[in-house]
Parts: sequence; structure tokens; C-alpha cells
Amino acid sequence: MAPTLYHYFPVPMDDHSKKVVLGDRKLPGWLGILLVLVILGLIVAVIVLAVKANSEACKDGLQAEQKCRNKTHLLELQLTQAQESLGVAKAQAASCNQTVETLKSSLEMEKAESQKQRELAQELQGEITNLTQQLKNTAAELEQLRKEHASGEKNGSTSSRNAGSSLVVVVLLSLSFRALLA
Repeated sequence: MAPTLYHYFPVPMDDHSKKVVLGDRKLPGWLGILLVLVILGLIVAVIVLAVKANSEACKDGLQAEQKCRNKTHLLELQLTQAQESLGVAKAQAASCNQTVETLKSSLEMEKAESQKQRELAQELQGEITNLTQQLKNTAAELEQLRKEHASGEKNGSTSSRNAGSSLVVVVLLSLSFRALLA
């Protein structure tokens, strides 16, 4: 057999087995093992996390969260609509309150006008009573004048002028009484 040449690089035996080379630096062996263990732990954690993320419970949780978001959004829309309706109702209430105030002031004006009309009616009723009394008095005077005129005709001393003026007074009084009653 032919001799084979193997060329080995000389490796110093001092602490080489205990040190891991990281770039230009050399780390102690225990730190390298710790680094490998940390990387393996992270890989295992990622795998566990991926498995749990794809599990049914996680998927159900995501669906429940989506349903919750949808319901929350729907409730927010309903709240917005309710607030808008409340604003419209407040505006209508303000309008109604303004109408009530207007109607109250109109009612007060009508009451005042009605009171004035009652006072005027009472005043007119008093005038009618006075005029009725005057008419009765005038009728009584007229009756007395007729009696005097009738007795004067018997005596022949009454003039026709007194009788004409009495008749004019009676006609004028009855016309003025009718005008007041109308």
C-alpha cells in the first residue's frame, strides 16, 4: 500500500477542548453548553407555542374574541343611534316647552281680555239698570203728565204743546233703550 499523507494542523492542547470559538473570541466550554441549551429551550418553546396556537382551544378563543368584537361594535352603533335619538328627543322637548310657554302667555292674555270683557259687561249692566230706572221714572212722569193732561182737557187748560213734547220724550227714550239693549 502506498503511504498516504495526512496533514494535520497542529492544535495546542491547552484548554482547547474547554473553549468554544465565537468569532475572534474564545468562550469557556460551560458557556457554550449553556448557549446551546438556551437555543434548544427557545426552539422547544417556539414549538410548544406553535402547537398551542394551532390548538382548538386557541382557535375557539380567537372566534370568541371576534364575536366579542362584533358584538361590541354592534353595541357601539346602537349606542350612537340611541344618543342621536336622545338628541332629537331633547330638541323636540325643547320645542314643546317653547310651545307650552307660548300657549301659557296666550292663555294669560286671553284671561286678561276675558276679565276686561266681564268688567265691561258689568259696567254696561249697571248702565242698563240706570237707564231702565230712568225709563221707569220717565214713564211714571209721562203717565202723570197724561193724567194731568186728561184732567186739563176736562178743565180745558192744557195746551197741545205739552202733549207733543211728552210724546217726543217717550219716543226718544224708548229708542235709546232699544239701542242700549242691542
